[in-house]
Amino acid sequence: MAYRSSERAHSLLSRAGFFGVVFAGCLSAMAAVAEESSPTPPFNLTDPQIIDEGRVQFAQTCVYCHGNAGSGGKAGPISGRTDLTQDYLFTTISNGKRAGSLVMPTWKDSLDEPTIWKLVAYVLSLQAKPAPEAKTQ
Repeated sequence: MAYRSSERAHSLLSRAGFFGVVFAGCLSAMAAVAEESSPTPPFNLTDPQIIDEGRVQFAQTCVYCHGNAGSGGKAGPISGRTDLTQDYLFTTISNGKRAGSLVMPTWKDSLDEPTIWKLVAYVLSLQAKPAPEAKTQ
């Protein structure tokens, strides 16, 4: 009886060790993907010229689904959203996205990285701006 109990404990420990190694490997792979999918922008994303170049590109490639100035079209509006980070935008524009029946195409095969970053700059510029302060008299 003690032999079976010891054998069962050894089996459980072996499985726990195996799953621990698998879990650690998954974490390492996720970290590598996160690093790979979040490159550093090659320029200042708040530069007005970069934002304007992004606006022009947006009008050529994005307006059909996202509407003028990101107001919405086939896809929901992106203007006024504060939850969109530069990393999320870069990854989504590059790799595309599926949300239910809506499919955003992959743009990394037809747009170079600097152009994608210009789109990111423009979309970030559409985020909600703070309300102007009331003037005191």
